[in-house]
Amino acid sequence: MRVLLAPGPMYPEPGGVPLVTPETGLAAAAAADALASGWAGERPDDVLTLLPLPDGGPGTAQAIPAAAVISRAVLQARGPLGEVREVDLLRLRPAVAPRAGATGATWLLDAARLVGLPSGRDEAAREAEAGTTLGLGQALAAALGATAPGDTLIVTLASTAVHDGGAGVLDGMGGLEAARGLCDGRELLLALADDTPLGGVSGAGQSLSDLTSLSSARAQALNRRACAAASQIAARAAVPRPDSLPVVGGEPTQAQLLSATARGTGAGGGAALVLRALGARALPGPRVLALLLGLEDSVDGQDLVVTATGEAYDVVADSVTAVVGEAAGAWALPTVLVAGRLAVPRGELAEAGIVSAYSLEQPRTVEDQAWNAGGAVAVGARLEAIGARLARTWSR
Repeated sequence: MRVLLAPGPMYPEPGGVPLVTPETGLAAAAAADALASGWAGERPDDVLTLLPLPDGGPGTAQAIPAAAVISRAVLQARGPLGEVREVDLLRLRPAVAPRAGATGATWLLDAARLVGLPSGRDEAAREAEAGTTLGLGQALAAALGATAPGDTLIVTLASTAVHDGGAGVLDGMGGLEAARGLCDGRELLLALADDTPLGGVSGAGQSLSDLTSLSSARAQALNRRACAAASQIAARAAVPRPDSLPVVGGEPTQAQLLSATARGTGAGGGAALVLRALGARALPGPRVLALLLGLEDSVDGQDLVVTATGEAYDVVADSVTAVVGEAAGAWALPTVLVAGRLAVPRGELAEAGIVSAYSLEQPRTVEDQAWNAGGAVAVGARLEAIGARLARTWSR
């Protein structure tokens, strides 16, 4: 029996935004290890292939296997409130180039770590009020400075409490002309864990009242400020790209225009909009990482594919679950989903290629017993038990 274990990160999602901290859940690599340990304990002769698949959120660089990395550097930069944080810059082997025809080196900057959502609502409120993406811009400048013309730099971005409209990014890169010079001749690719717009009723600003202790009125005011700042920068710097994510509901000619209501502009508190205005392409993080890690090739020759996610309320297009199900379906392979919390209709799972699903939530438990209660150690133990159960059920 050959099994591919391709889980995504498993974290709770207050307000629909993953809370990525070691105390709340597991990164994709840790989830893969736990599932593999449980499976191997029951069926030691089965061949397990581990392919943890991050979504472009904080910690993505840790999931890139050593065999795919030429060099790994640690950059220091300022977080939203000025604290020093570390972010990984990887130079990847040519075999994992992100697109056909790429001739230069491929790099990955785990920028999402710099502005990750804090677990405390009050701290998140402070970041929304006074936080800046300046350190993110400085890290980008350092990373681009390490590249050469013709190279590709992949930048991970996700949801955050910081909400400065990306103005700090431009300042951190030295201003508009300096930023253009840094990007000149390079391919800048945003791997987005969050493709929501910056503004609008379903945009990044809408979630601030859920993620922070700010009132709805204050969150709306901050969002108006962020949208204004980002829009002004985009108007000055916009370089329309036809291969970026389109404006929702837009006509074909409008799809090349940037606005605060365009998909893929809200990540990093508006940093995605500013970087797209500088010419960056924006693609869903799971798809970028699936290509980098060779998901399609890894599926070939397997008998079963197992993936995992923290909380599943539907199967979102371009999510880890959808990407893995699609890759397995191309080979007519069954895919099993493991979720911390599972609330997806059976029919929707089937449409995504998921033949069976398991939840870490136990039926008839006390109401306040969250699936991730006990933190990473407890979640790992529950996943190991699920892995053993999967082996007993599916191994032949």
